[in-house]
Amino acid sequence: MNPDQQSACSYAAKQLRLMMCGSSALPSPLMKRWQEVTGHRLLERYGMTEFVMALSNPLHGARKEGTVGKPLPRVEAKIIMDDGTETKTGVGELCIKSPSLFKEYWKRPEVTAESFIDGGFFKTGDTVTVDEDGYFIILGRTNADIMKVGGYKLSALEIEAVLLEHDTVLECAVLGLPDEAYGEVICTIIVPKEDAKERAEQSSKPALTLEELTSWSKDKLAPYKIPTRLHVWDSLPRNAMGKVNKKELKKLLEV
Repeated sequence: MNPDQQSACSYAAKQLRLMMCGSSALPSPLMKRWQEVTGHRLLERYGMTEFVMALSNPLHGARKEGTVGKPLPRVEAKIIMDDGTETKTGVGELCIKSPSLFKEYWKRPEVTAESFIDGGFFKTGDTVTVDEDGYFIILGRTNADIMKVGGYKLSALEIEAVLLEHDTVLECAVLGLPDEAYGEVICTIIVPKEDAKERAEQSSKPALTLEELTSWSKDKLAPYKIPTRLHVWDSLPRNAMGKVNKKELKKLLEV
């Protein structure tokens, strides 16, 4: 963005009272850059079609980066672990009860029944935890962003957030691929920044190698969270909502 464009964006942003984000996790570098350009700190929230909005950072007060805040008024949220028990501080599936919660899926009674637990709580399909202040942290979609690697239950979103700090990386996606020994192995696909692409073309070398990424990651990730497979692509497949399509990624990589 050139200086004139940044000045125009900053001026336009001053006319707005509030800026919010949702739908998927917001990378920390993008959050910081947004604030630099607009002067606004984005309000991170959490919602779904089934209940609209349920969790939010505060309008006034501390907004914690990387969290989606706390339940809104009259909203109840609880975390259910794999064994079906509730946890206050552990990791599990987020379940929501709210006045705005939908009644049922149209003509899909079986899916509706599977989507609720006792007490009228809706199973969101998102794996979460809470921090020391009670702010909810979305670890990812249980069926797409949670990996089981050598006995460890890992969040792809957590690893992606770290990899996005690398000077070469513009975008990235992390996912688990089947492995006989470990159950799954960590694979990352990165899209390099334009200057990194140009250097790679001029030198006829990859923009980033697995060895370079591994070395860089050692001080930032636990050994079992470091990717063991790397692909460098020009772009990532996305769905109609603009989210990275990890199901499509898995199909492409498992061929």
